Amino acid sequence: MELEKVTAEIRPRSEWEAIDLGISLTRVHFGIIFKGWFATVIPACLLIYLACWNSMGWGVFLIWWLKPIWERVALHPLSRKLFGETPTVRGTMKVLPQELVRNKRLVIMGLALTGMGWWIHHPDSASDGTIALATLFWLTVLGLSFFRSGLMRSLVLPIRYLEGLSGVQYRTRTQVLGLRGSGPAIALTFFALGMEVFVFLSQFIFVDMMLPAGTEWSIETMLSDFFVGGAEAIPSWVILVIALFYLNALSITAWFYVGGGFGLYLNSRTWTEGWDIELNFKRLGQRLGILFLGLGLFAIPPQARAAETNEKAARILQDDDFAVQVREVKKPKDRSSDFEGNITGAGVFAGVGKLIFWIIAIVVLAGVIWLIVKNAHVFAKGPGTIFDEERKTVRTVAGMNIAPESLPEDVLAAAQRLWADGSFREALGLLYRGAISSLVTRRIVEIEESDTEMDCLRRVSRVGETASAPYFETLTGAWMEQAYGQRRPDEETIQKLWTYWPFKERGRK
Repeated sequence: MELEKVTAEIRPRSEWEAIDLGISLTRVHFGIIFKGWFATVIPACLLIYLACWNSMGWGVFLIWWLKPIWERVALHPLSRKLFGETPTVRGTMKVLPQELVRNKRLVIMGLALTGMGWWIHHPDSASDGTIALATLFWLTVLGLSFFRSGLMRSLVLPIRYLEGLSGVQYRTRTQVLGLRGSGPAIALTFFALGMEVFVFLSQFIFVDMMLPAGTEWSIETMLSDFFVGGAEAIPSWVILVIALFYLNALSITAWFYVGGGFGLYLNSRTWTEGWDIELNFKRLGQRLGILFLGLGLFAIPPQARAAETNEKAARILQDDDFAVQVREVKKPKDRSSDFEGNITGAGVFAGVGKLIFWIIAIVVLAGVIWLIVKNAHVFAKGPGTIFDEERKTVRTVAGMNIAPESLPEDVLAAAQRLWADGSFREALGLLYRGAISSLVTRRIVEIEESDTEMDCLRRVSRVGETASAPYFETLTGAWMEQAYGQRRPDEETIQKLWTYWPFKERGRK
């Protein structure tokens, strides 16, 4: 490491001023960091999402677990730029596989935890001990998170990556550099976490603001679906958008988090190792060397100095290196100084903003088109003609037979007998089928065969009291809790269902 080549001013700073220096370095060299990140981390994360396509949430978990490795990709070009080097994208691309191999224990642990979590939380694995296993799993994740990284990760990351220390040497070095920077490093971690959450949620708010008035989908609808039916009730495309939003928030925050920690690292070394004093001595030595050289030249008589110079020049010109050679060369591109990174970074940052805007705009447009296609029947019919008497009668909804002849004469009594026999799922399923059959047969609510439970609930809620919406909402929650969550509703909810059943005789009042 040659301090004389450093491109930033090295001097003792306060800790928060050092963080500001690191963030400024990230902003100046944003272009090369952006290129390296999108050439390595983004493809790797998209591969993880592809591998976890049916359980996208666990893909997000694995990406979060490997975040300390992703951050090394951002640190590589930043550290090289500081000491006068010009890192290439190809050189940055070599960092990720090297760090994955070097930290193979962390990678293997992340893969194992992801697989265990998927197995424990999978609906097919539901059992009486699932809650206990899930609690034990998340306590294990919490404990292993301290092995994964500490709250001072931004400060100690350069120690592991740039100095290559481990074991006792790493711990000693961390203690020395942490004497000044540990507190601000911990505060920086919490600040970056808050910014990551803020960027993540702001994308949802932006999408919600861009949606046209009257659109069925909204953030409130998504949250309602999640709390009622779990992740299975949320459409796959929404889960994919959520995963991409998290990846975007992680990327933007990680770049500046790493930069702030790198600034703290430089400042701690400046205080403990006197980098500023070393640089001043080197500069003084260079000046003294030039001065002594000048004095030596002036000490030689002018005639002798001229003759000696002419003799040396003649010998040099006779060398083969000074033979005239002609070759065709292309005119090189005009390159500015290292400070052009500031302009390039700003341009790239603007480009990223435009890219994110257009991605969100395309997603919103696709969502609007999907909603229009799905509800084309509403636009095709005039007011007051939603229910066409000649319309084909729906006989199955969400895979359940709702034809009146498939139901018993007294749905409520039959459901109570099944419940008393311990067939809880069958009992609630019979009640749910009877309710849907009544609403469809009497043409109170228009329900499609492709509708899910949440679609049916939204349609009934729009009709209101005419469709016994409060009762249907309670019934839907109890049915989904039993069918998908393998949890029996509480006794109070069951008594309400028995007492206030509004549908009689094969689904008719």
